[in-house]
Amino acid sequence: MENNKVDLDGLNPIPESVRPIRPLSYILIMWSTAIIVQVMAIGTFLLQDGLSLFQVVIVGVISAVLVAFFAAFNAFPGLKDGIPFIIQLRSSFGYKGAKLAYIFRIVPAICWYGIGTWIGAVSIQTILTMLFDAPDMKFLYFILLTIFQIILSYKGITSIKWFDAVVASAIFVMLAYFLTTVILSGNVDFSGYTNNSGSWGLLFWGGVSAATANWATVMLNNSDMMRHVKPANGKTNFLVNFIGIVPPWLAMVFSGLLIFVATGLDDPIAGLMSLSPNPTFGVILLIFIVLAQVTSNLTTSILPAALAFQDLFKVKWGTGVIIAGVLSCITAPWVLFTSDWFFTFQNIYSSFLGPMLGILIADYWVLQKGKLNLSYLYNEDTEAYKFFKGFSPAACLSLFIAASISFWQLDIAWLVGLPAGFMLYIFFKKIGLEKKFEKTASSSHHIKEAAVPNRPSI
Repeated sequence: MENNKVDLDGLNPIPESVRPIRPLSYILIMWSTAIIVQVMAIGTFLLQDGLSLFQVVIVGVISAVLVAFFAAFNAFPGLKDGIPFIIQLRSSFGYKGAKLAYIFRIVPAICWYGIGTWIGAVSIQTILTMLFDAPDMKFLYFILLTIFQIILSYKGITSIKWFDAVVASAIFVMLAYFLTTVILSGNVDFSGYTNNSGSWGLLFWGGVSAATANWATVMLNNSDMMRHVKPANGKTNFLVNFIGIVPPWLAMVFSGLLIFVATGLDDPIAGLMSLSPNPTFGVILLIFIVLAQVTSNLTTSILPAALAFQDLFKVKWGTGVIIAGVLSCITAPWVLFTSDWFFTFQNIYSSFLGPMLGILIADYWVLQKGKLNLSYLYNEDTEAYKFFKGFSPAACLSLFIAASISFWQLDIAWLVGLPAGFMLYIFFKKIGLEKKFEKTASSSHHIKEAAVPNRPSI
């Protein structure tokens, strides 16, 4: 099958033979995605909230490992069968339920799109103020940066791949040099924080939950990226996700911690500038911060939103990209990205995304045994995933009950929600809650190739 016969940015399965991303490219994409101020803010805000230096580092390690593991573990449908996340959802939530579930995913995607763009706009303003004492025009830069990202992502995954890979290497080198320079300068004094005993209780686990929830979205829809990766095997999956996520994640958390200790500033951008060895280096660093926000938006916000809009509104990729950009402008990111709202925002949406991840894992690994029937997933005229008027009672009840439990324990919402969703979904399935709605959705692997659009030959 030739590459030009497969829509790499559509909803149909992508055969392994035409996938454009190799392991190294994927690792670079994830580096460019994780090297962002939002992850840096984990270290800044957690130290500010009262955890000890050691505890902040431990939170960083635990959250990095959890994110990498679940990003890989939940991406097997994309890796094996080449399907996007919104099709993956149909197996557990039903044909219409998948659309409802995806709304819970794309709302934070649009919000993070706005936050990333706002951080980029603030960085541009800082650069121009340093160089020319320019007036405050952050909102103009915000709009211009949104337009730039729409243009950049309009042509799809191939342009995203190359832009992210090129920028990743430069960003990593710049930040490595920055951290080395700051540490060797001798100006960082940890003595003011060494006597802080912190807490190993709710404050610590709340930090783990909030830090992990930073990428609750990525863990959910990593099939959208892994469907483009070859070779399509489990070893590659776990290898590229751990190498692609853990090193930059830890570097960002440590950078946020270091900035706060050295400057006392809870604004990572302002802290970066105050620690820059010279104005020229500060300008270069801010330029790469802008690019880092763009690369992260391309993969974690624009990609899932554009795919969702294709299914929800029956539009093409380019139209979905434009819709995502327009919606991101009305999310008030200048409010969301503050220490008062940052973790609250994450905990609220992770109250739904944690349970959803638990449901997906339970469905794919426990009930479906790692095998999906693509002919049923793609054919809404069958009865396979219609359940009750297109919605799975087991999945929907599990999601809302687990979300309610998460709201009750909002500080540790993600850590509570994931196992709650996992167990509730299996329970409702096992007691036969929707037995009368079920058809043979996963029993047949004798599928006619013509029934599945662009069926992967894996």
